Amino acid sequence: MAESILSLTIFVNDEENKICFYRDTKDRNNSHAAATYHSTSMDDGFFHEFSRILNLYKKKFEQKIVPGVSLLLPDHLFLNDMITIPNMGKKAVENSLGLVIGTVYKNKDELTYNTFPLQQTKQTELYGLVGIRKSLLQNFKNTCTNSGFALQNITFVSNAMADAAMSLNSKLRNATCLLLDIKESVSRFVFLNKGRTVGTYSLPFGYTALSSTKLVNESQLFDYFSAKQLVRSAKEKARANTASTEEDIFSVSDSQEQAPAPEAAHHPLPSDQSGFIFENFRIFVKWTLELLAANTKITALGEIDSVYVNMPTEFHFLFDRVNMDQAENGVLFQPMLADGAAPRILEMLGGLQAKQYNRLNNF
Repeated sequence: MAESILSLTIFVNDEENKICFYRDTKDRNNSHAAATYHSTSMDDGFFHEFSRILNLYKKKFEQKIVPGVSLLLPDHLFLNDMITIPNMGKKAVENSLGLVIGTVYKNKDELTYNTFPLQQTKQTELYGLVGIRKSLLQNFKNTCTNSGFALQNITFVSNAMADAAMSLNSKLRNATCLLLDIKESVSRFVFLNKGRTVGTYSLPFGYTALSSTKLVNESQLFDYFSAKQLVRSAKEKARANTASTEEDIFSVSDSQEQAPAPEAAHHPLPSDQSGFIFENFRIFVKWTLELLAANTKITALGEIDSVYVNMPTEFHFLFDRVNMDQAENGVLFQPMLADGAAPRILEMLGGLQAKQYNRLNNF
């Protein structure tokens, strides 16, 4: 029997404390929904809220059973690693992998994980490893099933972002490169090796840092995010005491207000707006180059000479300016799509493509 077609993405967005829904539908007004939750950890309280939101979603859209569901979870709930074993032939691989994983991860029996080959020499074999705690995975599965959601797939959000990029740009399906999705208030990096997700990293700020009137202080971008998280957590705990279980908690927009970041001290000022934006974009360039330099295990698998960036088209003039330093940087920055039309909700679209690409990163 063929697997069900994925028709709904659910994204547990713990950066904004929201459960986000995306349906593949022609009716744009009903394709998106989002609801806020208040728990600060993946405990019983969270799963109670998660169940409540799922049931309210069914009620709002008048569905008894929701088919073809793809669930996206935060990257930090998963482990991503590389394991090297002696080249002992196919029959010995499974046992050898198990022994090495058990040595590195003492809680191996508490994990569900997948492995996939990355590189082989006469002496060794290198395998990718992605895993998650069994109990956590089972809690998500049980909650979805008990709430009437036919869960077909679970993966991590950055992997879904990569899936979407590959579905929209066929050039990326076997590419070795770095992807960068710059959203309003968060940015995600994904390392691809021959079209496989082999590493991820995120920054707690996005294109709101690209101010056209002031230079951004990078360190305060991080400090501001942490402070905002604390304030929001306190407010949501207070609201939780008065929340009605029957309220319509869904919104069609999952954007959040952003305060301007403080101006950096003693920094030479550009002469125009585009100059300010470019100087602030250097923060993303710096992080890109540092990630490439620090992840030698990944770059040793294959040379990375391109960075594909998804950001609003109003910032695409930056590609020409940053690529003037291509010889120095060692990489070419280019739009994720040639026409610059990559969507804002890349990971949500990717949730629906999760069975087509990077399948060994799925659970």
